[in-house]
Amino acid sequence: MSKVKLKSLIKIFLTISVIYIWFFSITFGSNCNESINVCGWLENVFIVKTNNTTASAVKLSEDFFVTNKHVVEDNLNVNLYNSEGVRFNAKVLHNDHPADIVILSKNHEKEFKVNPIKISKNYNGLRSVAFGIGRDKIRIFPPGDLISVPLERFKQARIHSTVRNLPGISGGALINEKGNLVGILTSGSGNYNEAIPINILNEVIKSTSMNFNGNISRYTSIKKCAQLIEIMHINPKILSKSELFNAEKDCKFANLKSFFDMLGQIYGNLGNIQKSLLFLEISSDLDPNSPTTLISLAIAYQFNRDFKNQVKVLKKLIKLIPNDVLVLRMAIQSAAFSNDINFARQSLNLINKNNKRSYKQAYEFLKQTFPRI
Repeated sequence: MSKVKLKSLIKIFLTISVIYIWFFSITFGSNCNESINVCGWLENVFIVKTNNTTASAVKLSEDFFVTNKHVVEDNLNVNLYNSEGVRFNAKVLHNDHPADIVILSKNHEKEFKVNPIKISKNYNGLRSVAFGIGRDKIRIFPPGDLISVPLERFKQARIHSTVRNLPGISGGALINEKGNLVGILTSGSGNYNEAIPINILNEVIKSTSMNFNGNISRYTSIKKCAQLIEIMHINPKILSKSELFNAEKDCKFANLKSFFDMLGQIYGNLGNIQKSLLFLEISSDLDPNSPTTLISLAIAYQFNRDFKNQVKVLKKLIKLIPNDVLVLRMAIQSAAFSNDINFARQSLNLINKNNKRSYKQAYEFLKQTFPRI
């Protein structure tokens, strides 16, 4: 190859590279340091706003989106905003499926048609792409690890991961390292994130139509339950017994796992352990492998001095999240209080592996109950 031809090829290559970098930067923004497939989700996740909520929605096609039922509540329409801030009015296509997801339609005249989403079993490099309430825009959050995937028979069970969890992510996209959609974000607590798997999204797509003929009252109950949770966070004493009773009925009819978790935690903080256990056990029946639910349940059992059931819950937790410091501390205490030396040894070994600084203190504590440990 002549030097002239080589120089020409180099110029062409450099020109194409500059154009590619320019296009990439104006399309996805200069702050995206991920692969093209991951960065592309910044254009496919929208902000959704109601009178009460700002959250996220995932684009399924040019005209249809998905978000959570607890985001839209009983609204018939919501506002969507793309990455450039352009607003679209969207119709809520309510459904009767138990899962916390609902389809939105940007074009009210179009016939509903969304192809099923391809299911990926690759859970490596999980990331959430969603509205970041602190930065007021759609963003890609740092990667996290998979904890568990749900069994198909549990319609409200979620994908659990260590992906970052913040207000505003509800309805956002959970994607893998390849940029494949693996779930729709819905809730979580602390260090643990929850997302609805794609097989459930496909069930909702299959059962959705432009004209909902079902019972809208469940969505009204979702709104009333959300209001109850907000009031109880601020000042639960302002509710009369009858108001509280009716609001709890709405929460049960709303039948959303995340609401049962929040009610269980609130009642636990108020010292009403029986009510706390009631709602947390309902949530656990809906999603048996939820770290969020199981941690709250273990704490409630400890306050209730029910160490037998607490040990059962903690044994599940140390399989799911064996390096969680709070879980390991509860396991050490519960092993001693329930006089379970095998569980004590198992928990002590995990402390030694994952939290060496606490090992001596845990050992001395257990030695009081088990001198030969």
